Amino acid sequence: MIKIKRTKQPDIAIYNLKNQKLTKAFRDEVLALIDTNSIHFSSFIPRLKDANEKFTKAEKETLQAIAYYGNPAHFANDEKLTKKKAPTFKVYKDSELKEFLKTLFNKKCAYCDSRFLSTSTADIEHFRPKAAFNPFKDNVDEKLLVPGYYWLAADWNNLLWSCVFCNRKNNLDQPNVPGVNPLGKKNRFPLSQEPRRIRSHDKDVKTEKRLLLIMDPCVDDPMKHFSYPVKNDEDLGIVKALIKSNGKPSKKAVASIPIYGLNRTELVIARKEAALDFKSIFMAVLDSIDAFTRKKQAGEDTTEEKERFKFQKDRFNAKLSKSAEYLSMKQFLLEDFKDFPLLNKLGLKIENLID
Repeated sequence: MIKIKRTKQPDIAIYNLKNQKLTKAFRDEVLALIDTNSIHFSSFIPRLKDANEKFTKAEKETLQAIAYYGNPAHFANDEKLTKKKAPTFKVYKDSELKEFLKTLFNKKCAYCDSRFLSTSTADIEHFRPKAAFNPFKDNVDEKLLVPGYYWLAADWNNLLWSCVFCNRKNNLDQPNVPGVNPLGKKNRFPLSQEPRRIRSHDKDVKTEKRLLLIMDPCVDDPMKHFSYPVKNDEDLGIVKALIKSNGKPSKKAVASIPIYGLNRTELVIARKEAALDFKSIFMAVLDSIDAFTRKKQAGEDTTEEKERFKFQKDRFNAKLSKSAEYLSMKQFLLEDFKDFPLLNKLGLKIENLID
């Protein structure tokens, strides 16, 4: 995982083309469910009262969700009471939206930072689950509670680009852990104080920020929560919870690692291979500089060494580009590289090699 700065809502049809008509009956139904002091939807009230007003696809779908999930006659005490069929969430599957999310996350999974499109499809992930959620208290799966965060199903700020292994729950193995365990987010969304969870479209979901037990890739800096052991090959590729200044592991990392399945065996293997490759390229950069220095001191032709250095340096920087995998782990590797004897012998700093 790396922190991604989320851009503003994209200028695409589902968000800006107001071509959706609403019946008077539906307008009245939704108006009765939106509080005039609603944090998110009070601005909809005058528009719903205007018979000539049209809405975007995202807005219409959100209002349909409010009409169904926000109706107190349909849900009570975390249970569904109505026999009416739930509205279908479709907006998040929009092809234009998918392209914007793919670009935002540099074609990598928001959670594990893997490039996966050559072998798998992408999931458009809802950070806050849309229809139902699993409180996952103490890392234990619980009964799904309804409704979920239905009013955020089409919200740009709630959508992520994810691989199927991080987004869906699968029984997978992990290094040094017996058997297989259910890993992957699915509907899991734990908070530190369950009674303070926002359950209504009229309330401000931002008040949950301090209660979140899992990391949001567009909010949380993984360098403040994760640690990657890089000193020995045995633990290379594994991610651990960073020990904070109070001597305790990051709570968000402790919860996020199993929920996103960040230590599933195949992912650990992929990170380890990436780490060894990155280290090999770094050593090749240093070797090319050392060879250049020795030849130059001997008065010999250095053309070949210059070309080799440029080639290896370009490879090194490519592994640090925003589209490269496992960038958080590589930051830990760069810190480890600072202690390499040859780097110090050459009088160089890591910063001299990064474009």
